[in-house]
Parts: sequence; C-alpha cells; structure tokens
Amino acid sequence: MLRILIALLLTSTTTALSTYELPPFTITVDESGSSNAPFLGVAHTASDTPILSSLTTVSASRAADASSLRGSSVLPFLALGTSKVTKGPIEETQYVMKEKEKWWSRTDALAIDSTSATDDQVIISGTVFRASSQDSTSTAFTITFSAAAPNPTDPESGASLNFDVTLADGGGNRAYLNLASPSSEKIFGHGVQYSSVNHKDKTVPIIISEQGIGRGLQPITGFLNTFVGGSGGSWHTTYGCKPIFMTDMNRGLMLTNTETTIFDYTSESAEAVEIEVWGYPISGTLYYYAESPMAFTEMLTEYTGRMSALPEWTQEGAIIGLEGGSDIVEEKMASLMAADIPIKGLWLQDWAGLHHSYDGDRLQWNWRLSNDQYPRWSSMKSTMEDAGIKMLTYINPYFQINLDDDDEVAESQFTQGDKSGYFIKDNNNETYVFKSGSIKFGCLDVTNPAAREWMKFIIKENLIGEASSFGWMSDFGEAVPYDAILYSGVSGADHHNEFPEYWQQVNREAIEEIGMQDEIMFFSRSAFNKSPSQARVFWLGDQLTTFDDKDGLGTVLISAQSSGLTGNTLTHSDIGGYTVVDYPLAHYHRSEELLKRWIEVEAFSGSMFRTHVGSSFEDSDFQIWDTDESMAFFGKFASIFAYLKDYRQSLFVEAAEKGHPLVRSMFLEFPTDQNAWDENLLKVQFMFGRDFLVAPVIIEGDVTKSVHFPEFDGCSNWVSVWSEDTYECGSTVEVDADLGKTPVFYKAGCEIGAGLKAFLASK
Repeated sequence: MLRILIALLLTSTTTALSTYELPPFTITVDESGSSNAPFLGVAHTASDTPILSSLTTVSASRAADASSLRGSSVLPFLALGTSKVTKGPIEETQYVMKEKEKWWSRTDALAIDSTSATDDQVIISGTVFRASSQDSTSTAFTITFSAAAPNPTDPESGASLNFDVTLADGGGNRAYLNLASPSSEKIFGHGVQYSSVNHKDKTVPIIISEQGIGRGLQPITGFLNTFVGGSGGSWHTTYGCKPIFMTDMNRGLMLTNTETTIFDYTSESAEAVEIEVWGYPISGTLYYYAESPMAFTEMLTEYTGRMSALPEWTQEGAIIGLEGGSDIVEEKMASLMAADIPIKGLWLQDWAGLHHSYDGDRLQWNWRLSNDQYPRWSSMKSTMEDAGIKMLTYINPYFQINLDDDDEVAESQFTQGDKSGYFIKDNNNETYVFKSGSIKFGCLDVTNPAAREWMKFIIKENLIGEASSFGWMSDFGEAVPYDAILYSGVSGADHHNEFPEYWQQVNREAIEEIGMQDEIMFFSRSAFNKSPSQARVFWLGDQLTTFDDKDGLGTVLISAQSSGLTGNTLTHSDIGGYTVVDYPLAHYHRSEELLKRWIEVEAFSGSMFRTHVGSSFEDSDFQIWDTDESMAFFGKFASIFAYLKDYRQSLFVEAAEKGHPLVRSMFLEFPTDQNAWDENLLKVQFMFGRDFLVAPVIIEGDVTKSVHFPEFDGCSNWVSVWSEDTYECGSTVEVDADLGKTPVFYKAGCEIGAGLKAFLASK
C-alpha cells in the first residue's frame, strides 16, 4: 500500500492505478487516460522506494533549447525527438562532446492504450505525440518488462528486471526516458569518471573519447581547447564512460544501447533524470539491492562479464617502463637491477621504432620489431630472462601511412591492410585517413572477420613471436567517426562506443588461441559495457604530471573507484603520470615528490605495479633511477606490492566469481556509515579490498591527512600499518603522512593487515 501512496505523491494527475506482478517486482500504471503524462512505476516487493518512477519537471538545460516544449513543466516518461547536430562530437583524433543542437521537434505527451501481462512479461502499449502543437502526428510505442530475477550470487540481496522500449518509425532520431529522482539522491557510476563522483546536478555524456590534457585545469585546458582543436578536454571526457549508474536509494540502471547517450541530472528542482539516447529502440536493466550496494556490482557483472586473475608473475614485483633504444635501456636496467628491486617485467613501448617529425619523436605504428631502435634486442631479452624479467611491448589498432624511410624496406602493414580492405572506410569507400599530429593512419575495422584474423596474426607473429612479449599496452580505441563505413553495415555512430569491446576481444583471442592466457596479458585504456569480459586489466589513462583532481594524481583515486563500480574491477595507473607539458604559460613536469606519492598510491591500489617514463624523457622529469635514494624508495614499495600478492590474488577470485572490484568506494563495504557516501570524502580515500583503508596524500607538500575511519557492525578499531596507533570506528582524525608512510589502515584482527605491519617493521 505504501508504494501506491508514494506513486500518488509523485504524480498529481493520477486518478486510477493498476498493478501487475512480476515477482519480486510490482509494476504500477496509470490507465485512466486523464493525463498527458500518466504515471509508471516499478518497485521491489521488499521495498517502499520505487526503482523506477515517472515524473515531474523538465530538465532545465533541455527546456532552454527546446522551444517546441512551449514552456511545459511536465514531461511524460517517454518522448521522441528530432534533432540536427550542427557540429559533430569528433574532430580528427580529438573527441570532445561539445556540439550544439538545433531542435526540430519533440513529443510532450503520452497516452497508454493497453497493458497486458503474462507470467514473465508486462507489456505497455500506447502513443507519444505533441499536445502543444497543431501537429496531430502520433508514434506508437511498446514498453516490455521481462526476465525478473534475483541476484544469482545471493538471492536475498537484490534482483534485476529487464526492459525494452520500442518506437515505431516516427521520423525521430532521439528517444528520451524521463524518470523521477529526489534532489537528495546520490548518483554514482558511468564507467571511468575522473572528476565527478556524485553526478547529481551534472550532465554526463556517454561517448568514448580522449580524456584531454588538463580537463579543466588552467591555463593548459583553455590554451589547448582554443588553439589545439579542443584537446584540453572537459571534466566529463573519458576513455571509458558507460550508460550505467547506481544510487544510494537501493537502485541502479544499465542501458545496453551503444549509441551516444546523455544522462541529464540537472533539472531545476533536481527531481528528475532525463536519459537522451541518439536512436531507438532502448534496452536495459533495472536493479534493486536490499542492503549492500555490492549486490549491484554482482548483478551488473552478470551482464558485463567478469575479469579474470592476472598471470602470477605480474604480482611478484614491478614492471619497468623504459624507452630510448638498446644503450639507454641496458644502462637504466643495470642500475635498477643492482639496487635489488623486485622487477618482473621490462616494458618497451618504442619496440617498433620511432617516427621523427615536427611534433617530436613518436612511436611508429607499424607493428614489427625495429632493429634500428633495438639492434641488441635478442641479447637484451636473454639478459632479462636470466634475471626472471619478462619483456612487454605496445600495440594499437592503427596503422601508420607515412612511415620514416628507414622503415619502408619491407611493405608496410598499412599497405597490406589497405590492399585487403581491412580498414574503416569513408563515404567514398576508401580507407578513412586519420591524423594524429604528424602521423597519418588507418584504423582496423574490427567488424571485419578477415581483418580481425590478420591483426591476431600480427600479435602472434610479431609481438609474441618476434619480440617474445609476455604483455603489451593495447592502446586507443576511441577513433571511430560517426560517418564511418564498416564491414558489418552498422553505422559509425552506433559502433563508436562499442569499438573497445571488439579491440580487446582481438587481443584476448590471439593469446587464447596459442594457449598462453595464464602467462600473457595486455592492459587496455578504452572501455564500454562488456569490456570486462574481454580485457585483462585496465590502466586509468594519461594523467598529467600534477597532483590536481582534474587531470593529475587526484583523478586516479576517483577513476579507480568508478571503474570498479561498473565492472572494470582490475585497474592500475602509470606511476608518476604520463603527460608532460612545456607550452608558453603552461609548464608541467614530474617532480620527485609527485613520483613518490604516486608510487605509494599504486602499491596499495594497483592490480599491477608499472612505471612510465612519461611523454617527455627529459632530465627535468624525475625518474625512479635518478638517485640511490629514489631507487631505494621505489624498491621498498615494489616489495610491499609483492608482499601483498596473496591478498590481491584472493581479491582476483572475488572479482572473477562475484564482480567485486579491488579498489572500492567506502559505501560498498560500509553502506550504513553515511560518511561513506560523501563525495568529498570519496575523492580522497578508498578501500583496497575488504580490509585496507587507504588515504593517500594527493596535495603537494602535505605531511598530514584527515582520515575518516568507517563504522560498521562489530568494529572495534582501525590499526595503522606503520605504527602502533589505533583509531576508533566512526572517528575522523588528522594523522601523520610523511613521505614514505602514506596513511594505510586495517581492521583490527585482520591477519593480512597484521602480517603487512610485521613485514614493514622488519624492513
């Protein structure tokens, strides 16, 4: 009865409600015909809070542009619109959601004609139309709810309900779902998000893109957005956004659509969520969790797939990122190996050689070992093998057209692929030519089975065979233009977001087909809904070499949590950051303090422990081998990472069997502690698995840190891994955070925590 009362409160025009049961859900529909915005609600039988409810007010940002709404303050739960994009969301290789739209029309009314129910479906049929116009055209729709199911991991913890929305071809190119959301509701998720934790009062576009350089940090962002084609990005630009969210009101939603989608949480009263999909039909799933939001991740990953454990060697020490040719690599590795650092991998991203042009020395995208760059590859590999160190390389789905002359001895891979029709095509049915600075390239058409086989052959023969690679960075995946012509016939607009799933599948299949999935891995950047089923581990993008929370170290904490919440359970970042900038009025170089604080973060969060020299290999950018002290510092935390191997492997089992992330927002473990849902707190501390609370220093110069110690049933206190200090559950305390002793705590009585404490004391 209370659910019906809530429904009545949420829609003032409802006069007759009908209910339909799809256990454990109840669907409530206004079939009276008395309103142009009839009520629709879905609730779990164990809860008084709907997991879906129609609304209320128009999104302010939409109302400002949508003159066709004529001041209407109420929207139905479904609408159809037509819109012309006057400026596309992608330009060359910069993919920033910045287009302006010209509104042509949009429906503002809805009528329910019939509702029918079977044991496993409820089907609602009706029409959408424009009540505010003389235009009497209407478009038929059908909403089907089906496949209600309890959480397979724990049936009492939650349940899910699928939905499908179809619209007759009414000439529109946008579909809208308009749902109620109380102003106090906290919205989390949407894949790899770098700046926003709680998305309430924001508009989140779902379009895979380059994250940008700066992303709001000034002056670099303004400079690049003004003079370098928008490459500064914005707070929402990301390689791995997803049409998935969950909230603190025991509910969540996922769309399976691959089209560009915009989630607008910015209504005037903050009482609505408007979901704009650039096409239809719309399909997805509603989720209800009873107490722990971890049940949401468990149910979600039943669809997205779950990530499997990494090869054991990746957990036993550091992977060193180096480049520059045989002489430099041999010199630096000799220093690091002499420092008694546990090293298990040597990653050389420039293994295929360099392209020299006006924008500097860049990796050459022709996936063969370069004898010019590494004339002693074979002997270097043997030296590393003798020391128990594995070789790693680099690849992406792009093939360079304008190779340097020295590398055109053999037919280029671009020429091979172009002749065979393996690349994405343009409107003239020619290879679509892209530009990234001085590099011109074609992009693999991953929808073409023959192209996929060709790429797998390259991986097997050149990376694994010729280069003896046990891992590689599988880069990019964000370049598909909306006007691309693909082998499968799917539009570029529909394929853009899903490309990463295909690209990761190609990499995974190449490894599995030679039976080396327990020994070889790859690390990916871009991601969409089902990427967790294909990728081995994600890295969190190309951070700026700064402490800030727009594009620097601070974004690692945020993105690791949001990634894990939506299926990307195994993540890590480039230790020290990647992007070095030296422009007029904008200088960002890696400092010793930043590198060391980043090392601390990754030792207690990363699924791997991997360094990067950065985008500029200059003396002004601090590296781990620069001093004896810095090598000792790095070795200390590499040893901590190695010590935690067994703990991480237990978390890998959780990730594979239940979809639990390694890096967890506090509310996943402590949902009854209201502080655990606070956005400001979530940006600065997190849980590493179930037992460790990590509160890294992410502000330059700080040597103390304010830490909240979560409260939970049975909690006695939290214990520092560095000292004998203990802290009361539920307290917030300013703690010491000297360089080399980042604040890390464990639950009293935790054996792995006590073991780590003893290990650190012995060092």
